[in-house]
Amino acid sequence: MLAVMEKELRMFFRYPLRVVSSIIVGIVFLVQFIFFGQAVLGGRYSSMLAASTGMGDYPTYALIGYVLWWLFTSPIEAYIFGIRRELQRGTLEINMLAPLRTIKFLIGLSLGWILIDNVLMGVVFLFGVCLFKIPLSWGIILKAVPIFMLAFVAFLGFGMIFAGLVMLFKNIGALGQIFEFLVMFLSGVFFPLNVMPYWVRAVGNAIPLTHAINIVRGVFVGKSYAEMASSLQALLLLSTAYWLISYGIFRWAEKITRVVGYGGY
Repeated sequence: MLAVMEKELRMFFRYPLRVVSSIIVGIVFLVQFIFFGQAVLGGRYSSMLAASTGMGDYPTYALIGYVLWWLFTSPIEAYIFGIRRELQRGTLEINMLAPLRTIKFLIGLSLGWILIDNVLMGVVFLFGVCLFKIPLSWGIILKAVPIFMLAFVAFLGFGMIFAGLVMLFKNIGALGQIFEFLVMFLSGVFFPLNVMPYWVRAVGNAIPLTHAINIVRGVFVGKSYAEMASSLQALLLLSTAYWLISYGIFRWAEKITRVVGYGGY
């Protein structure tokens, strides 16, 4: 798994322009959404937002949602485009024959992409903190770290559903990207879910990203873990459920793929 992770890191950071362009895209995407939100709300601080979420500072609200959304999509991108690249290079079947379980190979692939995105999003996050003068302390950071780690576990399990799908259908990039932007809408990344229709809130609560965002936002406004117990329990429950569901789907897809062949790109 470490070798797979190292391979992905080496290949990504081998091209500096790719690294720089990824950071610029992340910053542009973030800034335009924050300025758009402030224009709609009539300023940086919104009493309506504070009343519905407990956090009235929109740049802080949007920055937390955006960073976690990017990290949520990282395993999905790894499973979809990472496997697709192995197919393009003609190396997928060779890797499947290596003395490493397929699921470990894919998790290593995903962890490599997550580490890459952690670096990119760390730069984007610090840029947002400096640009919008968002208050940040070591206490907030240390309190948020365990939530990020739990969220990573949940995101890995959720994303593995796509690993099975891409092994079966080979090229589902467009479907994956549609899903990623749909999750942005359903998880309250840039706006509160409690102002949305009931069915949107119901679907959003079934996505681990929603609860991870709520918890980290709670940390930033000074809430204790006890005050956020319901969101923590939901995140733990969804993490376990999605790992079981995704593992079942992946093993089923792997069984079929071993019969029909991995094919090419």
